Amino acid sequence: MPLRAVSVSILLIFCVACGDASGFRQPTLEQRLVSGTVIQVISCRLVWGIEHGERHAKQDSFALEYVTSLSPSARDELDREVLDVFELIRPVSEQWGFSTASVAAFPSPERSGKYDVFTFSRSTDGRWSVSRTAANVFNTESGHKPGHS
Repeated sequence: MPLRAVSVSILLIFCVACGDASGFRQPTLEQRLVSGTVIQVISCRLVWGIEHGERHAKQDSFALEYVTSLSPSARDELDREVLDVFELIRPVSEQWGFSTASVAAFPSPERSGKYDVFTFSRSTDGRWSVSRTAANVFNTESGHKPGHS
């Protein structure tokens, strides 16, 4: 009998762990910007400069991902919002001596579909410049979620 109880328990844990992920909600943190706008931060992390197993310390940076409520057609407004969002990581990037940082603006916390990545670069005189790149999370454009059939 104890073997059967253990087997049933393991099976139950397996079924729950492999269940449908539609009940999962991406955690976010609300953050008020200098402008007064409140955004949802999806992720803020230290990114190591590593490529093909080789360490490149000069490529270390901070990366922040957030949810924007702006429509994709509001490009100028998004550019201004991202500059405010960048202020959340600019001081720590400078304190750590980093010359790059990135901010990604997603339309939803689920990180699906099209989004924009803003790469910030700091010149030797300390001034920051920014470039924008359009990106896309693959396998979500059609509404298909990875891992679901």
